[in-house]
Amino acid sequence: MGESGAHERGGIVLHVSTHSLMAGIGFQLTKLMQKRTLLGGLQAYGYAALIGSGPWVLSMTTLAALGLMLHRAGETHEFDLFFVAVTHIFGFSLISTGPLQLLLSRYAADAVFAKQDERVFPSLLGALAFTFAINAGIGLVFFVGFVPADPLFQFSAAGVLIVVSAIWIGAVYLTAVRDYAAVLRCFAIGYATSFVAAWALTKVAGLSGTMTGFLAGQVVLLLAIMRVIYRAFGTIAAPSFSFLGYFKKHRDLALCGLVYNLGIWIDKPLHWWFSPHGYKVAGALHASPLYDQAVFLSFLSVAPGMAVFLLTLETTFAGKYAEFFRLVVEKGTWGEISRTKAEMVDALRDGLARLLKFQGAVTLALILGAERLLKALGLGSVQTLVFQVTLLGVCLLVLFLALLTVLFYLDRLREALICCAAFAVVNFALTLAGLMADERWYGIGFTAAAAVAIVLAGIYANRALLRLEYRTFTSQPVYS
Repeated sequence: MGESGAHERGGIVLHVSTHSLMAGIGFQLTKLMQKRTLLGGLQAYGYAALIGSGPWVLSMTTLAALGLMLHRAGETHEFDLFFVAVTHIFGFSLISTGPLQLLLSRYAADAVFAKQDERVFPSLLGALAFTFAINAGIGLVFFVGFVPADPLFQFSAAGVLIVVSAIWIGAVYLTAVRDYAAVLRCFAIGYATSFVAAWALTKVAGLSGTMTGFLAGQVVLLLAIMRVIYRAFGTIAAPSFSFLGYFKKHRDLALCGLVYNLGIWIDKPLHWWFSPHGYKVAGALHASPLYDQAVFLSFLSVAPGMAVFLLTLETTFAGKYAEFFRLVVEKGTWGEISRTKAEMVDALRDGLARLLKFQGAVTLALILGAERLLKALGLGSVQTLVFQVTLLGVCLLVLFLALLTVLFYLDRLREALICCAAFAVVNFALTLAGLMADERWYGIGFTAAAAVAIVLAGIYANRALLRLEYRTFTSQPVYS
């Protein structure tokens, strides 16, 4: 191909490479769906659920199981401190790595698309070093400086923050690994080790042993993740920090990662600090069990929607999306391009409709059964109300995440950032207003914020799809 053709390809690499990093997942899901059997379909949905929300559900389930064991052993107060510390760790880690996760996804996608797999593993090493440095500072300052506890607990908590943040970074690269069974084994082994080690060391060193044991399991998980990624992309090379240039190149993408995660978490500290049910656990560690427990349970409902969304996106929409740009590059006919775009839009509509049906059905069932479920868990009527409200919020959040991903695919980063900012601001403002009212308004801020974000994202995604051909062709260089 001549120089002109190379420039034409360069003009749309940004669009097409967005699809490349997820190719491993898409390949496996498509392979399972092509079996056209009930077992194949169940395997595909199960795998999509585990990849889409498995790490989160596994981590929350592990903590819940550990809490139950400690409660039965009479260690309830100690577990409260442990659980609140881990809650803060998850918040810190997701907010601090949010910008880097999206940038690394774009960086690795570009490398895979350019058939430069040798850039992938060195960038992981560089990203881990970068993450270690940032979160070591946060962890040591926060847990050692502001949480009065045994030094072993303080340093173990800081270690968990460092390692969990690294796990989020590694998870970005796992999306390109085709050995999905190995991916699932990583998380199963890691969290099983966390549970067993935390439980065993609690008997030896009390609360400090709980945190140290949990840290040991997270280290096992991180090492397992790195082994899987090395087998897929490994090269013996020094850590690469070339991805840092993407902070300037894709500033809006980095800001999306930061603001989205702030939006997810902003209502929690507001309840910790300003709710009459909030209290200081130890030093800078705060909690509001009435709100925290209900939200914790509602987020466990994300698996069905994430599975349907991931399955549709990676087996149908992404394929049509890639075909659309292939036809543009290879100068397909206008009829072929228009037909492919129509199929892409139909796939997206079908996927969103399925997501709403599946997640909606699960959400409705849980809302109707909330009173009986939370009563069995020993939670009260106010928490039942908060659980029902935030269940609806989580359902809307999954739909927002789907539309946000579509905006990323279409390279509408500024619009995606506006949606994330609206989500965060509305959640902050309405949660604060609800706290000034009464308990009936708890959770309304989060749910209303997700609804506002969906409306905005839907408008922007629809507008981008309507103008897709125009933007695609006008973004290409004009040659004399």
